[in-house]
Amino acid sequence: MNYGDKIKIVREKLKITQKSMAESLGISQAYLCAVESGRMQANAKLIFGLERVYGVKTEWLSEGSGGIFREKPGVVAEKERKYTASFIGELNSSVDEGKLLLFNVASDSMEPSFIIGDEVLIDVSDTNLKNLGVYLFEIESKLMLKRFVEGEFRKLTSDKPAKKNNDIIVDSSIKCIGRAVWIIRKL
Repeated sequence: MNYGDKIKIVREKLKITQKSMAESLGISQAYLCAVESGRMQANAKLIFGLERVYGVKTEWLSEGSGGIFREKPGVVAEKERKYTASFIGELNSSVDEGKLLLFNVASDSMEPSFIIGDEVLIDVSDTNLKNLGVYLFEIESKLMLKRFVEGEFRKLTSDKPAKKNNDIIVDSSIKCIGRAVWIIRKL
């Protein structure tokens, strides 16, 4: 079962429409429909919104185990430090501890999916680019999170609408460090 299937289950359990859920999460109904149908991947804004607004356990969304909802809606808190974590991709079962890297987001180019201050776990054993996946790249000696898009050209793009005209064509000068698999956001 993919994220879209699980999100549809949540929506049906809550007995709300796509339009109502989309409005409460600050996303478009068309995007929610595309995620539920499997045409698009769920981004961090959608996953965190489900956790924050409806109390959906991110563990259930990522792994399908346990209950769907937390007992009490609200943010997860540990020692007065509020945060949320979300699984955003498959983690290779053979990956060992030395193949994971924690990257701190310092740019707003991937908003709303990733915001400044987010910590992203990178699987450095997975550098095989997949369409619409988010990866950490070394570009001109700088580390950057970018979304890989395969179409007429293989390119890297930002999620922030204002940055869309800054797409980068993939060539041999760009090094893929690994794929983003977990995101931790302080609230």
